[in-house]
Amino acid sequence: MDDEQNTRAALQIVLARFLQEASLPDSVAFNFMRWHAGVTQSLAQRAKTADTPPLIGFSGCQGSGKSTLVALMAKVMREVYGVSTVVLSLDDFYLTKAARAALAESIHPLFATRGVPGTHDLALLNETISALRQPSGAVPVPAFDKALDDRTEIVHWRQVSAPVQLILLEGWCVGLLPQSESELESPINPMEAEQDPSLVWRREVNRQLANGYAHLFDELDALLLLQAPSFDAVFEWRWQQEQRLSEQFQQDHPDRPNPTMSRSEVADFVLHYQRLTEHALKILPDRADFVWELATDRAVERMWLTEVAA
Repeated sequence: MDDEQNTRAALQIVLARFLQEASLPDSVAFNFMRWHAGVTQSLAQRAKTADTPPLIGFSGCQGSGKSTLVALMAKVMREVYGVSTVVLSLDDFYLTKAARAALAESIHPLFATRGVPGTHDLALLNETISALRQPSGAVPVPAFDKALDDRTEIVHWRQVSAPVQLILLEGWCVGLLPQSESELESPINPMEAEQDPSLVWRREVNRQLANGYAHLFDELDALLLLQAPSFDAVFEWRWQQEQRLSEQFQQDHPDRPNPTMSRSEVADFVLHYQRLTEHALKILPDRADFVWELATDRAVERMWLTEVAA
């Protein structure tokens, strides 16, 4: 059996194990082989020859399936290609509830809600990326509990052995550029009109995106994108995500009140993301190296390599 056959056999084993562990349908493996296996192999080869562990951005709207896909790509990297890979989720680097409450008090009440640029701990994220590239032993990686809307205690953080060969950074706004001042002026939904009439929140979010986030995204060695068909699809995906989160919380904590959101609360919640989500839908396809265009059921309709990577 030649190397290509060995690789394919190993890949089939890893895919089968991942599907079983995550309780996913066989279609996930089929779609991975069709749409994602080639990119994964290319990134693995790149990591093996890089002087510095590449930082690969993976962007996609809420509920688009990026976390599952990135986890699978990382598993294939490690177990098929022998590339030590770590996934960092931008969501795990949200500021604590107390820190966001302080921002709400000092800047604008909307900063109490996690999500937008300005509600992440970029200093911690940058420190973590730097540590993962150094022979520094075990590196603690934070975790955020979305059901409780707060960062977990450090005893629950992952310990990752460093240095790694590849870092995958996934998040809903990864790679996004700030908007122009003129784009900020008109409210995009009733929440902005009623709660941010003076543009304080919008301008601060944009300022954050133009500074610390821009510096971080400039460090990306490549950007991969799951492109949603519309913001309406994003709401439905986020509601499905919340339902899964609710079911998991009930399984883990049957004797505790369920703190997850109702459908109407999710509808209010995603209004915080709408402006930049729609902005991302417009500009990220031209900035990404690889784009997977999704249908409303999250199935890939087509993929292309952009001029950025060509």
